[in-house]
Amino acid sequence: MAVSQPELAATAAPDEDAPPDGRLIPWLLFLGAVVSISFRAGSAGLGSGFETVAVARSMAEHGQFANPYSSLATGPTAHVAPLYPAFLSLLLRLFGYSSAFGVAAAACSMAVHGLHAALLPGISKLFFHDRRPGICAAVLTIVLPLYFFFPQFEVIYLATALMLFCLASYRLAGKGGAWRGLAIGVAFGSLALLNPASTSVTAPWLVYVYWRYLKQRRGAFVLCLALGTAAALAPWTWRNYQQFHALFFVRDNLGLELYVSNSDRATGSFERNNANGLYRERHPDPSLSEAREVARLGEIEYNRSRMATARSWMRSHPWKFLSLSATRARMFWFPDAEGHSLYAFGVAFVTIGSIFGFLLLAARRKPILLFLGAVQLLYPILYYLVQNDPRFRAPILWISLLGTGYLLVNVGSRFSRPRA
Repeated sequence: MAVSQPELAATAAPDEDAPPDGRLIPWLLFLGAVVSISFRAGSAGLGSGFETVAVARSMAEHGQFANPYSSLATGPTAHVAPLYPAFLSLLLRLFGYSSAFGVAAAACSMAVHGLHAALLPGISKLFFHDRRPGICAAVLTIVLPLYFFFPQFEVIYLATALMLFCLASYRLAGKGGAWRGLAIGVAFGSLALLNPASTSVTAPWLVYVYWRYLKQRRGAFVLCLALGTAAALAPWTWRNYQQFHALFFVRDNLGLELYVSNSDRATGSFERNNANGLYRERHPDPSLSEAREVARLGEIEYNRSRMATARSWMRSHPWKFLSLSATRARMFWFPDAEGHSLYAFGVAFVTIGSIFGFLLLAARRKPILLFLGAVQLLYPILYYLVQNDPRFRAPILWISLLGTGYLLVNVGSRFSRPRA
C-alpha cells in the first residue's frame, strides 16, 4: 500500500502538540537505562581474551590491524570488523592501556545503552504511529536484566545504530534525491563495517522503505545507494585483498567459528564449550597450538582448513549437527539460565510477548510486520550454526521488545476501556 507525501510528512513530523512532559520521556528513559546498566558494570571485561580489544591495542601501539589472539602474535587479521576496534584504539591512544581507558570505554557504553532506550519511543512511532509501545519496551530494558554490559563488544552500538539507521533512512528516502540515496548507502556500508550481520536488518528495511515510501526516481535512488555502499566498503575490501589476496565480506572467521562449534564434544553454548575444554582446545585465542597454525598457514588458509574440517564433520554427523543447531536455535530465543536466571526469564518473557504482539499485528494487517518478520527470520540463521552467546541476540532484541510493548499497550487499553 502506497503512502502519499503528505501522509509521509505527517508521520515523520515530531510531536509538536505533545505536552512538554511527553518530550521529557526520552531523557528520563535515557537516565533510567544508564543507571540500570551501571549496576551491571562489574561484569565488564577489557583485558586479554577479547579479539576486539587485542586488535585495538595493536592499532594503538603498532598502527597495525593485527594480532587478535592473546596466545600468540599471528599477524594481520580480518577476524573482527574494523569500526569498533578503531574506536577502542582511539580511546587507547587517549588514555593508554590503563584504568582510565576502562572507565572511558564503560562510560561510552553506558551512554549508548541510554540512547538505545531513549530511541525506542521514536522507532515505535515510526513503526506503529504510537510511542507507547516503545515506552513500554524501554521500561522493560530498565527493569529487567535483558542486556549484559559488554563494552568489549560492539553489540549495543550496533543495536542503537540500527534504530538510528531506520529513522534516518526513512526520512531521507521520503524526500528523495541522489545525495540522500548516497548518504543511506554510506550508512549501510558503515554498519556492515561495524558488524556484517547488520545487513540482515538494513537490507530488509530498505526493501520495505522502497516499497512503502519511495515514489519518484527509484532507479536513481537505488543506483546512488549502491554507489554509497560501495564507497564505504571499498577501502576495507581493498586492504583485505592487498593483505590476504582474497575477497570476502568484511570478516574471514566463519570457518573457525564453525570448527569450534561443531564436533563430537560440542554443546550448544560458549559457556559449556569453555567449561568442557573444547573452546580452549580449538580456538586460537587460548590455544597456543591453534595460534601457531594461524601464524604458519596465514589467516585465510587457516580458516579455509577449519571450514573444511567443520563441513566434513557436519556431513558425516548429520543428526548430531541438526540436534546442535536445534539447541542453538532454542537458546537464541529462550536462553538457558547458566548462572543468569533473571536474564533467561527476561528474554523468554520478551520473546513470548513479541510472538503475541506480532500475531496481533498480523490480525490487523499492519504492513510493518513484513519487515519485523523478515528480520526475525533472516538475522538468526548464522547463529543457529555456531555456539550460542548472549551477545548474539542483543542487536535485534529491540524488535522483540517493540512487539512485546505493542502487546502490553493493546492489552492495557482493552482492560482500561470503560464498559457500556
